[in-house]
Amino acid sequence: MSLLAFALCLAAERGGAVPARGEAQPYATLDLYRPSADADKVLVPVELPDGSQELFIVDTGAATSAISREVADRLNLGPAVDAGLLMGLSGVVPWEKVVVPTIGLGGIDVKAVEFAVGVAGVPESLGALPVAGILGVNVWSGFGVVIDYPADVLELHPAGELRTSRRSSPMQYDGRSVGVPVRILAAHDGVRVKSDLRLELDTGAHDVLLLQATGEPFRAVSTAGEEPVLGIGVDLDDLPDMDLLQPTRRIPVRRVWIGGRRVDVDIDARWLYADESSSEHHFLPGLVGYEVLRNHRVVLDFAAGRLALTRSTRPPRDLDANAAWLARERLRPVPERAALRARLAWAADDEPGARAEVEQGLAARPDDPELKVLRAWLLRSEGRWDASIEVLATMTPGELASRGEWVSYVDALILEERIPEALAAARAALDQVRVSPDDEEDYLVALSDALLAAGEHAEAGAALEDASEASRKGRGTHLLRRARLAAAAGDRYGAMVPLRELIQNIPLQGVPYWLYAQLTEPLDVATYRRDVETALDRLHPGYEPWDFVGAGWLAVGEPTRAAEALAAGHARDCVPMEEGPYRANCDAWYWALGKERLPEAQARIREALEIHPDNASFLDTAAAVAWASGDAATAHAHAVHAARLHPDDPYLLWQVTRLTPTPSPAP
Repeated sequence: MSLLAFALCLAAERGGAVPARGEAQPYATLDLYRPSADADKVLVPVELPDGSQELFIVDTGAATSAISREVADRLNLGPAVDAGLLMGLSGVVPWEKVVVPTIGLGGIDVKAVEFAVGVAGVPESLGALPVAGILGVNVWSGFGVVIDYPADVLELHPAGELRTSRRSSPMQYDGRSVGVPVRILAAHDGVRVKSDLRLELDTGAHDVLLLQATGEPFRAVSTAGEEPVLGIGVDLDDLPDMDLLQPTRRIPVRRVWIGGRRVDVDIDARWLYADESSSEHHFLPGLVGYEVLRNHRVVLDFAAGRLALTRSTRPPRDLDANAAWLARERLRPVPERAALRARLAWAADDEPGARAEVEQGLAARPDDPELKVLRAWLLRSEGRWDASIEVLATMTPGELASRGEWVSYVDALILEERIPEALAAARAALDQVRVSPDDEEDYLVALSDALLAAGEHAEAGAALEDASEASRKGRGTHLLRRARLAAAAGDRYGAMVPLRELIQNIPLQGVPYWLYAQLTEPLDVATYRRDVETALDRLHPGYEPWDFVGAGWLAVGEPTRAAEALAAGHARDCVPMEEGPYRANCDAWYWALGKERLPEAQARIREALEIHPDNASFLDTAAAVAWASGDAATAHAHAVHAARLHPDDPYLLWQVTRLTPTPSPAP
């Protein structure tokens, strides 16, 4: 959903930017960019006053547009002005505004546009595509707007000149939000409920969201559970895992009437604060977003106050947005954006182009730390592990830590059995804490991993405790690493405790169920069963991690429950997928966890790896297949390969240890 919409809908003043006056307002057509073919957010290119073009999310759920602080600083807009508080799902946060003198949309100039600057919750990128901010209705309300989703095109019409179809419906823009009448049909277990609502049209939202009393008509067909509810101002780096999930209800929506059209859907609307009487969120009744709009040409006539959903008259389009934006970037090859061009080339499946961008960038900027990290990553993807490490070794711990690579560097050394070197580097990095105290947690995690590899379990545990103390998330962090460390030290119950805590904190996360099961003995099974049942009861139907749950049931001697879980997961996760490497991997993964159809699983994972030989998830599946087939040496080799690609992943590191062949006894 559009996280920013909740906050900005109250923050904006009435009115908005209008197209610059002239003899005749031109008609404009803009390409819509998506990070992937099925992405729910679309972006448009915007010309900025410095002559550059940047991508902004199209968000009709936000009253005020938003811009990143980096782009605002580059435009030299002057100091941001304190604009008060933004109210969102997660409380209130202060915000500042700047005014951009002119932005260009397909040749149309829009004057004096207000932007919220540096608002938490606005992504810096979607996939490889850079995101400079969002464009809200303070921009769009000055036009007649057509968003043609199947064709990936946005049309701008002069205000008052757009004609909607006779089947359109009313649309009310009050200077803050776009309100539309919506009829929803929901059904569950033979019970059908239909109700008329008034929701906000939000192109930045994923599906349908209802708040407090708005969802009340559907209570009889709703299910209760827990899920993440994140709003403006929430930084996941600051949010303790135990606070991540909140109670919600899910409503199975089967049909929506909107904009003069009936839309058949199969989505779960989210109903937040269903059992709270507080008026804290009265400002937002709910949102209707992409999943309802996705197959239509959405016509917003702000001047007439009408909304219409019509069929697209253009041929369906499959724009490779990464390649298209890369072509634009190459028209003005700014050296500072070489890393961006490399990421775009990689996302567009142009591996030689990605490598060329990195090498050309480093020729111009040999000390650019981001380009060095990309070079190391590319070398890693080629299997040139030592060369990748040597590139990272030319960087300071602070440069690596600020880019999330310090732990990867130390663990990469460990995987190459360069343990004394890893330990020396990790210890030396602690001297950097005075310079970059924000990176202390990463330095301590890396030290813990190096001490563990050296067999110094007590010292590794102390370093991990210190890392948790330094964490902005609080002490309940690094639980998977705690469990791995205890297991390596032979402390079975010490390993089970953090895994149980992980299941309690985030029951959506599957890995702990499986690893917990691997550690149980017969006397622990009753507790395991109770823990798993309690965790699954907290989830909405359809959101259970059936793969790991099924593998866990099998490990504790519950074959019937294992078979049921794995069958349900395979039907939900694999069967709907189109044939290809990801479907092949999914099949092989489930069959390996169930220890069934292993010859077919081997064939399927070979198919997947032939196409993507350096996909860590596929390699982890290959390790699971080989282990289930009794080939421990191959399982270990695949596990090491996967971990080398993502050396800071504690699950993959644990797999390397867990899937190590047991030495044969001496004759």
